[in-house]
Amino acid sequence: MTVPENLGKIELGLERISNFLESILPRDPRANLKVVHVAGTNGKGSVCALISEALIAGGYKVGTFNSPHFLATNDAVRIQGVPIPASEYAELRAYVNNLDAKAQSPNGRLSLFEQATAAALWWFSENNIDLAVIEVGMGGLRDATNVFGMPDGNVSPGVGKSLVQCICPIDSDHLGMIGNTVEEIAHEKSGIMRPGSWIVVANQDRIEAFHKVRHLAHKISPDRVVNVRRQPTYDSHVSKFSIKHAAGEESLDAQKLLAEVDAPGWASFNGTGRRCLSAKYPPTLEIYKTAQSTKGSRDLQSPQSPQLGQASTGGNAGSSPMGVPASIELHLPLMLPGHYQAGNASVAFYALDVLRTHYGFGRLTDAAIQIGFQNVRWPGRLSWLRFNGDDSSGTGNSSPTSSNSADSRSSTRSDSISASELINFNKSGALGGWILADGAHNEPAAFELRKYVETTLKRIKQTRYINGTSVRSFKDIPNVRWIVGFTRGKDMTAILNRIARSGDTVWAVPFSQPDEMPWIECTDTENILEAAKGTVCANSIQIEKFGCLADALSLLATEDTKSCLTVICGSLYLVADLYRELHIRPFEGR
Repeated sequence: MTVPENLGKIELGLERISNFLESILPRDPRANLKVVHVAGTNGKGSVCALISEALIAGGYKVGTFNSPHFLATNDAVRIQGVPIPASEYAELRAYVNNLDAKAQSPNGRLSLFEQATAAALWWFSENNIDLAVIEVGMGGLRDATNVFGMPDGNVSPGVGKSLVQCICPIDSDHLGMIGNTVEEIAHEKSGIMRPGSWIVVANQDRIEAFHKVRHLAHKISPDRVVNVRRQPTYDSHVSKFSIKHAAGEESLDAQKLLAEVDAPGWASFNGTGRRCLSAKYPPTLEIYKTAQSTKGSRDLQSPQSPQLGQASTGGNAGSSPMGVPASIELHLPLMLPGHYQAGNASVAFYALDVLRTHYGFGRLTDAAIQIGFQNVRWPGRLSWLRFNGDDSSGTGNSSPTSSNSADSRSSTRSDSISASELINFNKSGALGGWILADGAHNEPAAFELRKYVETTLKRIKQTRYINGTSVRSFKDIPNVRWIVGFTRGKDMTAILNRIARSGDTVWAVPFSQPDEMPWIECTDTENILEAAKGTVCANSIQIEKFGCLADALSLLATEDTKSCLTVICGSLYLVADLYRELHIRPFEGR
């Protein structure tokens, strides 16, 4: 498909896509769609993945649209977790492009992202999905995805039914593009809210964002706001996780657990299912409403309260001594690594609870949500990837496989290691055989990445590694090799300050130009080096640049990496390049 160059620009606004959906397509695909809409700065993709998997486990047909795509443009559009076939997507995009070109709309041509959005909605509508989970591209108010109506079917300000809107943590990304302050950005992202809908607001680290989002939510849809900050959830560990089935529910075909995935033994502290979100939900949605205005009712249901009920699904939750119905407790496996995922899981859970309680998605039982959370995979976010440096070709990718809780749907080359070899490798715990890949591209995400790396390094030091017959342990916490690449406009020094420590190494690499995103520009590696020299530990870290990622991997394959943890981050586009180099296709094989 060929399109004019000007279509590759970012042009926020709803006039073009609204006109196309209403008047250019043979019919408006939104008319039969029900939607969960997800906006925010960080966590949108994880929340979408969690909600989608729970719905799939409940037996619903679910369409998911993410932005940006990961490896190829078609993988952003999925039904039941499976991308639209590349050939079918190419035909659909050509169809949308040709219709748009012939229409000669006074509003102008659709942008590439608007075309992608229109194609996704058409495909979802043609396949009669039960629910679409839609991630905002940029901002919210003027984003191409913000074209859905109210839950009651009211056609203004859009068509279709936006049932739940999730507002994930908001920060200063895209400053100057969608707002000049965090408060203005929060206002833009809150633009997806619809009167009469349910709005789930994530815990916000930026207080100005929290106040703006909360004010708008209560103004737009009063008494239908779930403030996750005030809901009784907390991170916990359970020794034996069990699925909370209702009577006769075990036989449901939809509720199947995907195969478990492998990860390094020293990373098993996180993303294994032993770490759980303990969530407590009210027997009726009225408690959510009461909690907005009555502090006491929420306090009665705090995690520390001894009055909480422990009822199972379908059981009697009971009530507290003061007459407030006690919450029902549910353990939800946190398969996505990173402590911040508890916050994302909270948003997803309460959105699901609203869907089943208010909108009739009755098959979203506790067991379905648990299974969905246990099945969730989200590539490129704290993903442990297998890297075999013993490669005669020097490319460092002779035996690739995806080996973390974020990536089990992978296919590998025919020369990949066998299952038994991988098990033995995991037991040995060799650092050189793994790369931790994360799309952290801003300061808050970098902060969370470093926290996860710190915990991992401590685990590595505490673990004894068995190599053949010799037993050894690390006397000191290993250093980290950071392979980084950034898009233009990022505060690279601030990000590197968050992740790099004395003794670490920084390798600067470029990433390839992502398809259909001409506005994305890769930062020159020389500029990355200059940013690294401006960090607080610049004098105690090694800095090097490479012409491409393959060159860095070739050197990595020849170096002794047993005492150094390798992490790649800075851009999801760079992480996607790593998946391509290692021949990992995370959305296949479901």
